[in-house]
Order: sequence, then structure tokens, then C-alpha cells
Amino acid sequence: MNNRFVQKFNESHPMSKYSQEISIGAYHTNRYARASVTSLFNVMLEAAWAHAQVMDWGYEHLKTNNMFWVLSRVYFELEKYPEWQHQISLNTWSAGTDGIYAYREFILENEEHEVLLRGSTAWLILDLETRRIFRLRDFRDTFPRLDAPNVCRSPRRIKPHDRSEELSFQPVLFSDLDVNQHFNSVKYLERVLDAFGVDFMDVFELADLEINYLKEGLTGDKLAVDTIRLDDFSYSSTVVREADGADLCCMITHWRNRNK
Repeated sequence: MNNRFVQKFNESHPMSKYSQEISIGAYHTNRYARASVTSLFNVMLEAAWAHAQVMDWGYEHLKTNNMFWVLSRVYFELEKYPEWQHQISLNTWSAGTDGIYAYREFILENEEHEVLLRGSTAWLILDLETRRIFRLRDFRDTFPRLDAPNVCRSPRRIKPHDRSEELSFQPVLFSDLDVNQHFNSVKYLERVLDAFGVDFMDVFELADLEINYLKEGLTGDKLAVDTIRLDDFSYSSTVVREADGADLCCMITHWRNRNK
């Protein structure tokens, strides 16, 4: 990394919070006329990118120095799902760094200021060529922690479960790829949720979710979802690559009965 880059970022002054007002459109919703989990996840990630840009740590800033952001861990709690045409407020902010991860938190509220979603994420910056982690220990002032309690716990490490014997592998499609040419972060969640099936989703909705992203999915890969039941309302899912048997993503989902 060049010295001008380091100096610029040491002198930056990030906004304490980034806020958006969002109208839930038809393209955000599922068959129940409520915002889908994946739509809310996309909204959160887009806000994270936007705030990073304001902080001069955005996509273009990192790209010029041969680096990029990677979402590593996610945890969020879903209190209530916003409905079609409802207005919601999203707030996100830096929750500090431990020198490796940059933490970010989220709150989504409705017009009555009821909390809909609480979330915490952990991000890495990688070198585009070497895939080595860029250490953030010299940038603690750039990624401040707000003087307030965490909105929820931080995401934890998930241990992959034992592999099932029979898996159904499907190719990575063009629509699965993001700007970094990787299998998109939200697409992992989409495949896991689709694997539960319509009948299951008619009865249950997600109450909370935890994700660990372990390796990159790329063009030409074939991926399978492997899910086991932990108890009546909890499941462990892994997204597996056929070519080398690698676990690309681990996920723990907790469910509750759907209130239609």
C-alpha cells in the first residue's frame, strides 16, 4: 500500500451514522406482500457500500489501491417484516475494528419507530491479487465505535456440520455474480432459503440468522446446499462446491411460526 493512501485515510473524518428512508416496493416483497429477507439484506449491504463511500473507504477508493471489501460474518434479528408500500428507516454505522475486522451495525425501523431488524456484520479488506488481509490496526480512529450499547451481539464463528451423502449441485449463473466477479453474498442466503421449499416457508418465517462466508464462489463453480435440522426451529446449512468439496458458506437459521 502506498504512503499517500495511508495518509489520506488517517486524515478522514467519517460520518457517525448513515441513514436512508426506503419505500417498500413490489420488487422487495414476497408472496405474502412483505419484504423478503433477501431484499432487506440487499438494502443493508447497499447502505454499507454508500456509507463506506462517504468515509472514503468505498469501492472506487479501494480499487485504485488494488483492494476490495469482503463481507465475512453476519448476524441479524428479525422482529417484524415491513409490508408492501410501507416506509422504513435504515441507520448504519461503524462499530469499530479489532485490527482485522471492521464491524458495522444496522437498525431498521417502521414509521412508528418500532424496530424491525437489528444487525451486526464483520468485514475484511483483501488485496485483489494476493487475497491477503489488509490490517486495520492503524485505522481505529477511522472506524470509531459509537458511545452506545451494541444493537445485538456480534456474529460468531460457525463450525460446518458433517456432510450429507447425497447433494444436488447447481451451476453459478450470470445473475449470481457481483461486481467483484464473485458469487454474490445475498445469493448464498437465497439458495439456502429456496432449499427449504415453499411448503416450509408457508409455515415458518426467519426469526434470526447467522452467516460465515469462508471462500469465494466463482464462474464455473457448481454449488449445493446441505442442511441439517438442529431442533424444531433451528437448522444448520452449508453451501458446498463440487470441484474441491470446499465449504464456501455456513449458516445457522432460527425460525418461528408465520403470522399470515
